[in-house]
Amino acid sequence: MGGNSRYDRDRPVGDREAAEARAFPAIAELLAHRPELITDRAVAGQVAHVLHDSAIELDADRPLPIGVRRAVRGLAAALRAAMDPRPKP
Repeated sequence: MGGNSRYDRDRPVGDREAAEARAFPAIAELLAHRPELITDRAVAGQVAHVLHDSAIELDADRPLPIGVRRAVRGLAAALRAAMDPRPKP
């Protein structure tokens, strides 16, 4: 793909993305304590790596491609919802 797409241009990581990045490792750590969510430990480990590595990139002020960022945010949101101890409606 060419570098003319607005999504290919470098831009600083915003405050919202930085806050999300700080939450990703916490979610990954919680995942380790909830083995029933992902029963295959190899898969759970890779999910945790995706969250940790995404946080590292954002924390270093290196933005993720928009599709990757949306996928990681969706993954984090799904894990948060699955780990929420409150009863589901």
